[in-house]
Amino acid sequence: MTAPTEQIFDLTRRGQEAVATAVRTWADAVQSATGSFTAGGPDKLPDLRAFVDSSVDQAFDVAEKVLAAQRQLAHTVLAASAQATEAVTEQAVRTAKQVSTQTVSAAENVADAAESANGAAKAPRAPRAKA
Repeated sequence: MTAPTEQIFDLTRRGQEAVATAVRTWADAVQSATGSFTAGGPDKLPDLRAFVDSSVDQAFDVAEKVLAAQRQLAHTVLAASAQATEAVTEQAVRTAKQVSTQTVSAAENVADAAESANGAAKAPRAPRAKA
């Protein structure tokens, strides 16, 4: 792994450890606090472990679906961007060729006109009649 990837992984792992420690501490505190309230025994309490496991699975299932949708969106956006870039590039090339062709044609027309004007200027003139 690259250095930034390793750092992100390390930070994520430490964050998960901190959360796990906090949850264990909270669970221990709740268990000690509720010990005096559970006169009927643990059978009277709902199965929290099954509820927590189910909730965790549901949360990760949702996160997995969101991540898959984000991945698909990223692919769609990138594909559309690539297609748009290709279209703009093709149009720019066509426009550049057209401008180049028109510029050459205009330059040839100017050269032809200059040549014609130069030829007309060199042509002998008829003498003017005196009045």
